[in-house]
Amino acid sequence: MKRTLAAVAVAAVMATGVSACTSSDGTTREKPRSAGSPTAATTGAGNVPVTESRARPCKGGTYTWFNTQRRWVLNGVTEPQRFTAKAAKFTEPMRRLRTDMASVRTDGTQGTAPDNDAVLLALGVHLGLAEKGDETSGLGEPGEYAPVDNAGGEFSGAAGHLVEFSSVQLIETDFRHSCGPGKQGERTVGHVVSWTSSGGGDIRCETPLTKQATAAAREAVRLSCHW
Repeated sequence: MKRTLAAVAVAAVMATGVSACTSSDGTTREKPRSAGSPTAATTGAGNVPVTESRARPCKGGTYTWFNTQRRWVLNGVTEPQRFTAKAAKFTEPMRRLRTDMASVRTDGTQGTAPDNDAVLLALGVHLGLAEKGDETSGLGEPGEYAPVDNAGGEFSGAAGHLVEFSSVQLIETDFRHSCGPGKQGERTVGHVVSWTSSGGGDIRCETPLTKQATAAAREAVRLSCHW
């Protein structure tokens, strides 16, 4: 695959995420995140059976979301590589800068907190990433690390120093959940950290970024365009 150094875009497709691509002016074009695999609950022979006296997780109910943040951050960058007008491969490795992991933390009343899948699906619907009745939320599952797009490819065009970077769209929010009829007094508060998109891009250090450049692209310039 050949790309032109002066105006080139890198598209990274993650097997379990989304992708976006960023041109050499630092702008990002995002694609919707493909749904992940549904989480299946299994019961082993050694599990303690649920009894009537044990509180069960609340189903349904009402969610209230607050302190919600949704932002693109730089999570990987390469050192600059010098190119001539002749086509050549990019060989600098991508260096991970962050270790964001998806998580759901809840503090329910008497063990009635909704399960992680229910919380994530409700958040996905709230953010417009999923619809009610979907099996997946469009968000990273608890325990998953936010992906880092790999560098690489062949470039040709004007000479200069090229930097490749990876970015991810992080989601962080607090929530309050109230159970349905008959359980109005049972409430849960919690906190979610997840991600919904990842993207990769490249920057020619000699070319000033445009006003539309992402914060991730600007941080990549600050960190790597220092030859």
